[in-house]
Amino acid sequence: MNNPHTAEVVTMPAAKGWRRGRGVVLLGLAVGTGLGACGDRAPGWELSADRAQAFALTDAVAVADPSADRVLLLTTDQTRHLHTTSVGTRRGVRTVMASPDRSKLFLLSDGDGDRRPPAGKQPQGAALEIISRASTTSTVYPLSESLAGLALDPQGDWAVVHADSSSGALVRNPNELLLVNLRGTASTGNTHPHTLRSFGGQPQRFTFTDVLNLPGGARRLLIVETEQDVAVLDLAHPDAPEITIQLTAGLDSRQLRPAGVVVTDGDPAVTDDARIAIRLANDPTVILAQFVPDSGRDFRPDLNLTDVGGVPGDVAFVRTDGGALKLAVLVPARSKAVLIDPATSVTVDVPLPAPYTRLSLVTEHAGPVPAGPGTNAGSVDVALLWNGAGGGTAGGGVAFWELGRTAGQPYRSVESVGVTAGVTSVLDVAGNHPQLKLLGTSASTFFLLDLKTRTSSPFLTSGAGVNVVPSVVGDRAWAFLPNTTQLSMIDLDSLHSDKMHVDRPVSQLFDIAAVEDDADNPDNPHSGSRSLVVWHQAGTLGATVYDARATAGDPEALFDEHRNYSSILTEDLDVQLP
Repeated sequence: MNNPHTAEVVTMPAAKGWRRGRGVVLLGLAVGTGLGACGDRAPGWELSADRAQAFALTDAVAVADPSADRVLLLTTDQTRHLHTTSVGTRRGVRTVMASPDRSKLFLLSDGDGDRRPPAGKQPQGAALEIISRASTTSTVYPLSESLAGLALDPQGDWAVVHADSSSGALVRNPNELLLVNLRGTASTGNTHPHTLRSFGGQPQRFTFTDVLNLPGGARRLLIVETEQDVAVLDLAHPDAPEITIQLTAGLDSRQLRPAGVVVTDGDPAVTDDARIAIRLANDPTVILAQFVPDSGRDFRPDLNLTDVGGVPGDVAFVRTDGGALKLAVLVPARSKAVLIDPATSVTVDVPLPAPYTRLSLVTEHAGPVPAGPGTNAGSVDVALLWNGAGGGTAGGGVAFWELGRTAGQPYRSVESVGVTAGVTSVLDVAGNHPQLKLLGTSASTFFLLDLKTRTSSPFLTSGAGVNVVPSVVGDRAWAFLPNTTQLSMIDLDSLHSDKMHVDRPVSQLFDIAAVEDDADNPDNPHSGSRSLVVWHQAGTLGATVYDARATAGDPEALFDEHRNYSSILTEDLDVQLP
């Protein structure tokens, strides 16, 4: 790989006052089952199926089966029949990940590595493969070397392939990156090797920005956090050297660690007010980097440091009174938030009723906010505060923070909601009910939060550890206790729950669009039809398929109208493999 030797380094001044890819949640557990086998088993069946793993796509369940060099795409029709399509993959698959929008499956493979290819097969090198349900073949991007780490751009333009701790190589450089342009043709010309200039750290998190109006033109950035610095890469020029922001001042012997970044474009009509904010895991300093013009390159970061009085729990750029841009910082150790003016560094403390550690903007679905002096309703943000892994305190499970009332008596802008347990997760409900959030807790309870009415409805469970999965269309949610037969449906309109009948222990749930079983138009989704695919990992492994939109309160629809399948991995193994 290229080793850029002219990368710019910005040093922070002293402060004054199925692969678990980073940042990506796998959508399925290990499985290995399906439809009844017919005839003799293909040779691939004799290989170990322990690594088979399932992922939810928009309209299919993709079962990665590296031992047979294939991905099995499972689709359902409106009558809950399960259909299989086998897509051959390259040899040596190590990492599998669904895209954030669930449209594609990404696979990293070693190929033959240092082994001889199987008899009669052409040699294969390392590659990134992409599979979608609409195609019976994969798109292959050849790679210059075998790497197992993968980070995906939510907008679908880029993938970053990098080394991680699972690499089997005797020696590896974790700062070697392969930037793959997914909008180009599948060729080595669209893969850009890049080695980060390292000061002892290695990549921990990758953040792809939206388009920013920067000096030199509009472009997107890739921000790479290591254990001790932050690198900024210009995706318009992926071969150009990066800018490194060193977080530790020259006279400070500590190793400051980044804990997350947020980005704002500022005023879209201005080219020099885009900023990133960096919070630290072990210091009360928040770092603001403003991208300003530079004579040697298009832009450079101008750093500004603010001490917020405690280690930040979360940060976000928000719009406050009069539409002013501020950086909101939660400081759980002080049970407060701090609003920082990025232009002047002036701060305002906001007392909070609990030591909140997490912040999410919910402006779009929280309803109109009363306008304060000089403020138009809808021009300010509303944030949801919650405690995260730190647990809850009395009356402090969640709160709404209306950013339109930050002057005068800003504490009056915070409204607590009666959630009696410590909130550990906040899950979006999309589709018909985007104003709803599912709140997970460490107790035998979960809550349904309505952002518009500011109410929370509790649901009691038979024990801790229950998983709750909202439907894609947002009309209902399913709750199950892993590795048991306990499965229920909750109607999100009536809040009525029904127990569902299932014969085998549940491992995972997949809500996918049903596809019309039409030989003349096989890729035409059936309007409104959806299937709930329940994976069973125990025993012989299998799946149960339900109508995901069956009428609530109808036992016949919920309990009886489902289909059971077994031995999925024995189906279609005679596919032509590459």
